[in-house]
Amino acid sequence: YLAVAYADEGVNLRKAGIKLPIMVMNPEVASFDTMARNDLEPEIYSIGLLEDFDKFVRNIIDEQDSGMAEKFFKIHLKLDTGMHRLGFESTDIQSVISIFKQNTHIHIAAIFTHLAATDGAEHDGFTDKQVARFVDMYDQITEGIGYKPMRHVLNSSGIARFPQYHFDMVRLGRGMYGVASSPEMQAKLQVVQTLKATISQIRNVPQ
Repeated sequence: YLAVAYADEGVNLRKAGIKLPIMVMNPEVASFDTMARNDLEPEIYSIGLLEDFDKFVRNIIDEQDSGMAEKFFKIHLKLDTGMHRLGFESTDIQSVISIFKQNTHIHIAAIFTHLAATDGAEHDGFTDKQVARFVDMYDQITEGIGYKPMRHVLNSSGIARFPQYHFDMVRLGRGMYGVASSPEMQAKLQVVQTLKATISQIRNVPQ
């Protein structure tokens, strides 16, 4: 799997001949059509956004738009397990299940969360609590929809520290560029990029 921030990045990959599945982590309602036509899979993180996507898919089905009405529209559900940035709350679960029962053209490819503190051992107890919340919410959703999407919770700093939470996938972000959160792991990675800039002017300023 690949993940991109915005739909246009996914479109560029498709134009370059990339066939792998691509998740879009910051989808906009205005880009739903672009994502659907390029087989890009949006991250859905709120009831409002899910309702917007549900309406978009229903319009396609009603209009029988260019053969798209016969396809499944894959999405990725993000759960909030304690970071409180983006994601469905536990109180949203029944509403989420209801929408999927009423629109069988939307298919959940994966359910995931973001762990807030995988960098430091002093927060491992909180990480364990987040994963426990995730598993509980995942089980409730899958029981309601009748199938089990892929699961992933780990970011770069968590991949090495929490092998027990690898589940079906892990998300290698900054680690792909050779940047680690700990000196021990940094010694095992090779930095693959260099940032350079040109000095425009040097000024002497009184203290």
